[in-house]
Parts: sequence; structure tokens; C-alpha cells
Amino acid sequence: MQRFLDWCVREGELQTNPWSTLSIRAKPEVSPHGVLTDEQVSILLKAKDRVLHSALLFGLLTGMRSGEICGLMAEDITDKGKLGRFIQIKPNAIRQLKSKAAEREVPLHQTLEQLLDTSLPKQGRLFPYLTVDAVGKRHAKLRQLYPELQGSVFHSTRKWFITQCERTGTLEHFTVSLVGHHSARSANKLTYGLYSAGISDARKREIVDGLKLPTE
Repeated sequence: MQRFLDWCVREGELQTNPWSTLSIRAKPEVSPHGVLTDEQVSILLKAKDRVLHSALLFGLLTGMRSGEICGLMAEDITDKGKLGRFIQIKPNAIRQLKSKAAEREVPLHQTLEQLLDTSLPKQGRLFPYLTVDAVGKRHAKLRQLYPELQGSVFHSTRKWFITQCERTGTLEHFTVSLVGHHSARSANKLTYGLYSAGISDARKREIVDGLKLPTE
């Protein structure tokens, strides 16, 4: 706001900046939403919410963002034989991605493969009635129904996925490849960032198959 008011003065819209005597203190500390506990995950899954249940499974077992899940297409799924099915996360007509690093291919957990075979559309959008706004509001409704979920948001499913990767001993740059963050492998983004083709599909499959939902 200070910069905007200074611009107004330079453009002749104001004679003086009325906030010029105000000092800017240290930036406020960020209070991010917490990671879901296994108990909270169990509550979400047992609730079997008719709107959010399938999307929650995708968030927990792939680490996808809500916008990425809402934009998934049946055509994004590839069958790689013994390695199972993978889903490609890429920009499409429904949604864009947060960054270039977010474009990736993720193996589908056995639970998600079963979901594809039994419940989700075989063509077009996998979640045709979901939007990011609807996901957020529905999760807020679940927080009202289950007080134990206070402090969580849908994005907390992504944090749970990353936490499980860490607890199973997955190297950080492997997790980075799965969740679509910028590479943490080198500070100057050289070598791995420029020349590596990334981790193998077999290694991705091994990591995802190692995930266990609390209810299993």
C-alpha cells in the first residue's frame, strides 16, 4: 500500500502520501495449516463423504493439489503393464498448473486403480462436478461435522503424502519428483536440474506402493 500511495503522489492523484509516517514492522509469521494425523485421515475416510471421498483418496495417495485433482481426465491415465497405471498431470482446458515443475507423471496406488475400475468415469473428467472452490467448502463442512479435523484443509492431504514419503525413508529429491515441487537437489539448479531425466517409473512405483492408509 505504501508503494501504491507513493505512485499516486508521483502521478498527481494525491498531494502527499497519508501513510508516509507509518513504519513497516517485521513481516508476520506464517501459520500454515497442519499435517493430517493418521487419526484425522481415518476420520475422513470413514466419513465416506459423497462429494469428497474419491478426491481425498487421490490427495492422500498422490500428493496432488486440489486444482490438479479437479482437472484430471480419464485420458491422462496410461497403463504401463507390470508397473501398473500412471496418471499424467499437465495443463489442459480445465486447469493450469502452478509451475512448470508441477507437470509430472505419478503412479496410481492400488486403491486408486480399484477406484478407477469401480467408481470413476471411463472418459472425460474424472471429477466432473468438482471445482477448487467446492473442494474447499466441502472440507470446511467436514470440519464442522467432525471437530477433530480442526486446523486442517484439503491441502493437508498433500502434506500427509509428503510426510509418509519422509517416514518411509524416501530421498527428498524423489518426493520432489512425485509432488511437483522445484528441485531441491542443487541450490543452483545445475546438474540434476538440467541434465537428469528424473527417477525411474519403477522407483516411483516402489515409493507409492509403500504407502499405507491408516484404515488398512
